[in-house]
Amino acid sequence: MSNIVFSSVSESPEVQGIVAQWLWSFWGNTRNYEFYRSLVAHCKADDIPMMYVAYHDGMPVGTVALLRADLFSRQDLFPWMADLYVLPEYRSKGIGSALQDFVLKKAKELGYGTIYLYTPLTGYYEKKGWEYMGNEMERDGEIVRIYKKKIV
Repeated sequence: MSNIVFSSVSESPEVQGIVAQWLWSFWGNTRNYEFYRSLVAHCKADDIPMMYVAYHDGMPVGTVALLRADLFSRQDLFPWMADLYVLPEYRSKGIGSALQDFVLKKAKELGYGTIYLYTPLTGYYEKKGWEYMGNEMERDGEIVRIYKKKIV
């Protein structure tokens, strides 16, 4: 999909509430909206934590973050790509792939050679060359898959 523009949420305060709502609606629960609001509000433009919004024809349609820690039990690994989210009506149009490419570019600019992610999904990230490392358990007991990607 063409016409995709990326912007840091730290430089786009007008979308911070929208992004926090997306993340909370998708991953949150009745008690943790403030966590997502705070995560978005504390992102930076030039260092981790970073979060970006994808715009299509001027409308925010997705987001991705680069974090220092994402999986509590694996704080030995960093940085983490996290919070990859695309509005449902814009999925399967290449926006998720574009967001991944963009955050990889940002990680490379910061000097990182490898980036990590965790997810319960199978078959999605492998298409973009993410290498499966193994399973890990989240605090809530959910089994998730850990991936890494070398930045070239």
